[in-house]
This record gives sequence, C-alpha cells and structure tokens, in this order.
Amino acid sequence: MLLFNYPSLRFIMSVTSGIQKPTRTTFILISALLFDLFAFTCILPLFPSIIDFYAKQQHRDQLYDIFETTTKIFQDAIGAPHSKRFNSVFFGGILGSLFSALQFLSSPLLGALSDVYGRKPLLLLSIFGSLLSYFIWSQASTFSIFVLSRIIGGLSRASISIATAIISDIYPEEQIGKGMALIGIAFSIGFIIGPMFGAYFSHSSRIFTTDDHLYNTAANFALLLTLIEIFVILLFMSETLNPLKRKATVTDVWNNCAVYVKPSALFRFCAVSNTIAKREVLIMRAYGRAYFIYLFIYSGLEFTLTFLTHMRFHYDSMQQGKMYLFTGILMMLLQGGLVRRIPAEKLHQIVLFAIAFIIPAFITIAFAETQIVFYGGLTLYAVASAIVVPCLTSCVSNLASAHSKGATIGVFRCLGALARALGPLFASTLFWLIGPTICYTIGWNCVDCTIRYG
Repeated sequence: MLLFNYPSLRFIMSVTSGIQKPTRTTFILISALLFDLFAFTCILPLFPSIIDFYAKQQHRDQLYDIFETTTKIFQDAIGAPHSKRFNSVFFGGILGSLFSALQFLSSPLLGALSDVYGRKPLLLLSIFGSLLSYFIWSQASTFSIFVLSRIIGGLSRASISIATAIISDIYPEEQIGKGMALIGIAFSIGFIIGPMFGAYFSHSSRIFTTDDHLYNTAANFALLLTLIEIFVILLFMSETLNPLKRKATVTDVWNNCAVYVKPSALFRFCAVSNTIAKREVLIMRAYGRAYFIYLFIYSGLEFTLTFLTHMRFHYDSMQQGKMYLFTGILMMLLQGGLVRRIPAEKLHQIVLFAIAFIIPAFITIAFAETQIVFYGGLTLYAVASAIVVPCLTSCVSNLASAHSKGATIGVFRCLGALARALGPLFASTLFWLIGPTICYTIGWNCVDCTIRYG
C-alpha cells in the first residue's frame, strides 16, 4: 500500500492510535479526501491571476464585463477603494459566494440520496462532477467557460458531506468525535498544502508567457489528483451503509425536493424531523442555528482579514500566506491532539467553550495595532476554527437516526454553505461602511448573543 505512504497520511494514522479498532476504510477515506482537498484548494491563490488572465481582451467576454460592473457598483455602494488588489479580492469573493450557494442547493439532496443508494456510489458521483468541472476549467479560454466549471463544481461538491456520513457509519457514537477530528485534520492539511501548489502555479505563470499555461497546468493537476481519488475509492473502499438501514426510498427524496432547498425547512430540519424524537429535533435545530450564525460571522472575518492586514500592517501576498499557514498548522495540531480525545458526553460543553473563543479573537484582531497582538488574536481564532465545526458535526450526527445520517449531515452542511455564501458579502459591506474595528465589534456581539440565546 505504498500509495498511502506519504507524510500527511502518516500524521493522520499516528493520531488514530488511541482509537479502538481503527478501520482500513478510515485510512482509505482520509487518503481520498486529501487528494480531493489538494485539488479543490490549489485554485485559491490563483484567483487574482485567473481574473487578470480573463481580463485580457482576447479572453474577455460579456459575462466578465457583467461581473466587473457588478463588483464596481458594490464597491462604490460601500465606499471600498478601487485598486487592482481589492478588485481581485471582491471578484474572488463573488465567485466564492456563487460556489457556496450552489453547494447549498445540492449538498442535502446528494446526502439524502446516499441514504438510499449507499455512500460509495454518491461519493463517486460527486467526485465525477468535480472531475468534469476541472476538465472544463482546463479548456476554459473564456471567463464564461471558467464560470461554468465553477457552477458544475459547486453543484457536485458533496464529497465532504458524504465522507462525514461514512465516518458516522463506521464509528460508534462514543467515538464519532475522533472520526470527525480526522476529517478536520485532513481539512487543515489540505488547506495548508493545496494552496502551496496553487502559489507555485501562480509564480510559474509569471515565467511562462503562453496564455494557456495558467489554467492548463493547475487544472490538469487537479484533474490528475481527482483521477487518483476515483481510483482509490473504486478499488479500495467498501460500502459502509448497512443495507438494513436503508429505509428511505428515492421516491421519498424526490417528493421532498423542496424540503432540501427551502431555507426555512432546512433550519427546522424538516427533511429528517420525522425520523427522530421531538426533543432531539429541537436540539438539532439549536445546533443548526448556532452553526449558521457562527459560520456566517466566521466566514466574514476570514474574508476581510486580507483587507485588514493589507491596510493596517501592509501585508503582501506572501505575508498573508504565512498568516494562513500559521493558523492551519495550529488547527491541525489542536485537532490531532485535543479534538480527537473529547468524549461524546462533553461535546456540547466544548462547543460552547470553543465558540466563546471567537469573541476575544474578534476583540483582539479589531483593536490590534501590532503584529504580536494580531497573532495573539489569530491564535484564538485558530482554536475556535479547530474545534467548533468537527464537534458540532459530531453532536448533530449523534442525534440522527441510523437510516437518515446522510440527509441530516447534508442539511447541516448546507446551512454552512448558505452562511459562507452570505457572510463575506455582509462582512465586507460593514468593513468598508463603518471600518474594521466596529465591524468586528458587531461580529463578537453576534457570537455572544448566539451563546446566550441560541
């Protein structure tokens, strides 16, 4: 099994030593997930270069002009300065919000279908969708074709939801937090290493002058990783959903399509509310609200950090990359050393504790005038980042019935996608209208209200 013998996976395997009966499926799943995340994140540092690429006259089209006009109108409305750097960030933010909005539409539906057909077929379907999106990206000579690739990628981006359901299938309730920590570690590794590949492609695009180099090289790299991921899943992964637990039917799923995309129904978990006791439904709804509000505020802070560090500390792209590398490594260590050891009965209290960490993080970052103070705020930010989502996901998974875990986790992650679609737009509006200090002060007050009344 030399295919899985690389440092990232060896680290993950080392932190599973405390898990009873570690399964072969876990290692295969996390390995495939790493390929998936490397392919997904390698584009992140490329957005400014990609936007510049499609701004050239020979690649520019009507859709690009529409995006550019919309971005300028939004910047004028909130008083944001016009500069090439900030224009690229806003442009990338719009594309990111579009991707999250499409994921919001597809994630719960594909998760529910995995309760009918099994995890492996739907995981492969999702990955084949990503493969198609990367292929279209590799051929994207115009902005419209590139956006089409992002649309297909967003609609098929359910691999994380299904991977989470697989963890719920193979781990007992008292150990599910350890399984979720593994997914969190994979995320941290993916978001550390993947952008490094993207940074390399961005740098090499300045050396190679051919127009097709920028999108061809990165897209072909993502294609290769996704093909390897498909190969790993097809040959080595077994189905994890017990056929006896497949009580849902495809008719049930299609008849309730509206329930999977209507926001009010999603917040009430209507798609799965008839499968568990009323008390558990009420608790699940509270977790869903907390998750949405937390990610709404968190994603806004995450998006505006690039503006803040550029304005206050004059960070360039390299310094901002080091900032994200710092938080990524800290998150990985916390998830490997702390999160996996949290017992199931302590998850609720730990979630509240971790959400509370974002409050001093907001306050510290808002008022930081030196880099030491700023990095102190980043440390608190990383603590919350490492703990909240894996633990909340574990809490919701433990409440779900055995035959509706895919649908439940799909709905739950869908709320996160909606938060990530809206949060950056809301936060950037406040950031430029009233300034970063007041913007982040409002943010920590919202989180405080979530803890008190959520």
